[in-house]
Amino acid sequence: MPENNSRTSLFLMELIIAVFFFSLAAAVSIRLFVGAHKLTEKSTALSNATIWSQNLAEAFYECNGVIPKIAEMFPYSSASEDAVILLFDEEWNVLQDTHSDASYEALLVAEKVDAATLYSDIKKYGTSYSGKAIKGNIAILNVKETNEVISSIPENKDIIIISYSVDTPLDTKEAK
Repeated sequence: MPENNSRTSLFLMELIIAVFFFSLAAAVSIRLFVGAHKLTEKSTALSNATIWSQNLAEAFYECNGVIPKIAEMFPYSSASEDAVILLFDEEWNVLQDTHSDASYEALLVAEKVDAATLYSDIKKYGTSYSGKAIKGNIAILNVKETNEVISSIPENKDIIIISYSVDTPLDTKEAK
């Protein structure tokens, strides 16, 4: 009888060890799948953010930085005197009316600046600009965690997916 009890105990130990390794492998696999999903989501957001930031940059150059003209190119945008805002849902569809469902926000903020200051780096080539220029900042934001529309480039870099500057000279003259 002790031999039969020993075999049962050995079988039970093998079964417990097999279940333990299976559980461990399942936990590692689930963690990898979750990580892959998050990476895919982040990659998709970066890809769409790049496309929409390029769209805003091209509109900026086409309209010479004039915000009302840029806003006309994006019918569902909201615009102020110095900013154009586009809101997107989770799947990057442009939202028409509400910001409560917004997951992403595209923001273009522009300001008139002195061209000599903006283009000061060309002095090393023996030339300079005078007059005015328009400098724009484009940012695509992840606003899933906030319930408000952001109307200026935030200090919190965690919500910025992509950000860069654009500029265009206005009535500038090249001086030598």
